[in-house]
Amino acid sequence: MKTEQQLPKNIRQIGSPVGHTKVYIEDYVITFLNALAMDRNTFVRGAILFGEKKNINNDTVIFIRGAIEGQNLELDLDEAVFDDAVWREIYQQKDRFFPDLEIMGWGLSRMGFSVRLNDKIKKTHFENFPGEGKVLYMVDHLEQEDAFYVYRGQDLARQSGYYIYYERNPMMQDYLVERNQKIREAESYENMLEAQRDEKVIRQFREKISKKAKANNRRGVIRKAASVTAAAMVVMVGGTMYYYAKENPTMDLKDMVRGAVETMGDGVSQQIADDEEDQIPSTLETASSDTEKASSETEKTETATETTAAQSSASSQVYVVRKGDTLVSISVRKYGTQKKVQQIKEMNNIEDGDRIYPGQKLNLPEE
Repeated sequence: MKTEQQLPKNIRQIGSPVGHTKVYIEDYVITFLNALAMDRNTFVRGAILFGEKKNINNDTVIFIRGAIEGQNLELDLDEAVFDDAVWREIYQQKDRFFPDLEIMGWGLSRMGFSVRLNDKIKKTHFENFPGEGKVLYMVDHLEQEDAFYVYRGQDLARQSGYYIYYERNPMMQDYLVERNQKIREAESYENMLEAQRDEKVIRQFREKISKKAKANNRRGVIRKAASVTAAAMVVMVGGTMYYYAKENPTMDLKDMVRGAVETMGDGVSQQIADDEEDQIPSTLETASSDTEKASSETEKTETATETTAAQSSASSQVYVVRKGDTLVSISVRKYGTQKKVQQIKEMNNIEDGDRIYPGQKLNLPEE
């Protein structure tokens, strides 16, 4: 086989590749890296790149055939570490999905920071990906730019361009299938928590309706008893007035009785009107009104809980969890570091940092 045939034929050129070092990246891999870069929930995303290096026609050709998400590079590059546990996980993933490839470098997405190098990025590369031909792929989705850097001559040299090539890539496909399955399972868990929360609201609404119906039944009995008592009082007062009218001819019996009846009648009518105002509305108005009340009661309960939690701390603030949030991402977004995670967990009695869900309200320490 001629060496010319070792280069992929189905390619797309990005930029203007020149020189004797060329980078070829497979389409599934570049698509995955760009998808990571478009995740706006975090500031920094990273990946580990797998491939191989060949000498073809006096050129050094670097093929990037696979990539995995670098969890240790998520959120904050300043706090990213490559300790034994991290490398053990990386090699386990490599052995599962890319056993015939070697680690060729890493990828880094820093939204809004361009693709220029800084001392921290260089230090991370030199310490963890040393060796001639190791690459760094940087992308800034906000600025719509990317670049490959290759370690050459004791420094990282920026490539003027690279090639995307297309071929069957079952290794990368298997990795993406498993990763997507885990994402779906995580989303299902979040949906389950949200459904349980909705079920709790509905149950509270039904309990409130039941209690209100029982209370209205009691008021109905009291209203009937009050009516009977009022009637008895009218008879009694009428008899008394009749007696005094006979003893004192100057008294007008009709006027006295009429005034007494009107006075007591007004009291009974007002009591009945007050009771009717408390009755449950009929038909659709019942569901609409009580739904709003149940929702209002739920909001009041949550607000009271938040207020109590906030008062228990010297100074705190409330944060509503959004889809895709983790305690680490919340800490970095609010404070610029993940060092507040433990304090957030303690303030909210969270034992497992992964057990938060969209809509949950967390108490956060003041900045």
